Amino acid sequence: MDYEKHDNALASRMRLLDKTADTQLAKELMQLHKKKCTDCQEDRLGCTVRPACKDRNFLIMLIELGVEPPDLPSFCYSQYLDQVKRFILERKGRDMIDRRIPIKDLLSVLNMGSIRQFTTRFSKIWSRSSAVREDNVMIVIGDELLFHFDFARGIVTLNPDHFPIGNFHLLKLYVNLLSEHYGLTSRVSDTTRNWWVLRMDLTDGRSEDELNSLSSILDNRIESMNVSSSNRGMVLQIEIIDDGHTPHFEVGDLKRVFAFASKQGRETPA
Repeated sequence: MDYEKHDNALASRMRLLDKTADTQLAKELMQLHKKKCTDCQEDRLGCTVRPACKDRNFLIMLIELGVEPPDLPSFCYSQYLDQVKRFILERKGRDMIDRRIPIKDLLSVLNMGSIRQFTTRFSKIWSRSSAVREDNVMIVIGDELLFHFDFARGIVTLNPDHFPIGNFHLLKLYVNLLSEHYGLTSRVSDTTRNWWVLRMDLTDGRSEDELNSLSSILDNRIESMNVSSSNRGMVLQIEIIDDGHTPHFEVGDLKRVFAFASKQGRETPA
């Protein structure tokens, strides 16, 4: 397990104190968790059913930082890949949200040789699927599974939820995907570089309680939300401002908006 060389990558994500202090803290954190990982993997039953880091979050962090598979805690990583495989193919095990996996290992564990084989095979298995791609990003959705492929980094995120939508191009890509998947008409525009407006046609009206419920879930990650009438019917409009200070609008937020607009999330948005 050689991941101390990623101390600086972790420190750059922390940005808590000054650069020197953050680097030292990151180094100490890595050292402490390396010992924790070693002890955890010596108890193979414990590592399998109840790993020392909840939900294998330290392992996921290492993958996010770009630690290569040979340098990851090997037994823990093998158990993780098995869990990913069973969840995707059999829907067994605990729900997986925001799970990172190296793309080549995801394809390998699913016995697939390429991204084309992945999309082709699952489009035949899933009852409904959609996919969009632009530059180094491809997003695939089907049968309640969502995959965000980042080919530049070589990482796929399974079921992104707390995944920040930090630029307009990514927002537009997700809107196009979810519009197709849910069969909804939507439009997204960038009024300025960091002020975006999403408009969606609703299948019918919504009560004030339903709108308040959705608004409370989105909380401070949107600027405003309202419903108006047009010659096409009811239109839901959401304004998003990404100013670098307020929390980012997230993929999970957008999924809830689309589920709400399509009535699938009408009872209790979550």
